[in-house]
This record gives sequence, structure tokens and C-alpha cells, in this order.
Amino acid sequence: MTATRSAVDALLALVAVLAWAFAVFAFGARWFSPMAGGLLALAIVLSASATILSMHLRDRRLLALSKGACPRCGARLPSEHRHRRWEPGRAVWEPPSTAWDCGGCGFTHSESWACPACLRD
Repeated sequence: MTATRSAVDALLALVAVLAWAFAVFAFGARWFSPMAGGLLALAIVLSASATILSMHLRDRRLLALSKGACPRCGARLPSEHRHRRWEPGRAVWEPPSTAWDCGGCGFTHSESWACPACLRD
């Protein structure tokens, strides 16, 4: 994902948030009161903006990890993958996992990613 595409996505998301907030304000002001409509619209703007921001930050982090770079410092970041495996003590299949640990800045992250070999088993 390029910076331009990310900026366009963020702009479209902001327009959508404002459209929903306006709709909530209009219905809230009509059905309850202008004050209630304004508070509902503010709640929509804050919660939707927080959700969109967290989605963009997560996408940015996963893009950096997929390129093998640390999202914090940009250093080369090796990954450690554990395949899907049978755990006989608990009699369950453990999910696959991939972990990234940066020695430079201390960044650590893990995801439950399945490789093609994990899907065959």
C-alpha cells in the first residue's frame, strides 16, 4: 500500500464518518432533541475515528512486517513460524503462529498466520 493510497483511504473514511455523524444528528435532533442529536453525532465521530485510526495503524504494522522490516525502527526483522501441530497432552490442534522480535528496539508481535504447509495438514 502506498502513502497516497493510504491517504485517500483515510480521507474517504473521514467523509464516511462525517456522513454518518450528520445522519445521526439529523435523526437524533428530529426524534429527541438537537442536544441529543449533537451528542449522538459526537459519539459516532469519536468512536468511528478511533476505529479507523486503529485499522490504519494495524495495516501499516502488518505491511512493515510482511516486508521484513520493524514497524518502529525499520531494522531488518526476522520471523519465526510454528506450524499447526497436535498437542497430545491436551488432545487439541494448536494453531499456527508467526512471531517477530526486534533486537534493536524491543518490538515484539505475534499473529496466527497459516502457511501453505499448515493448511495441508
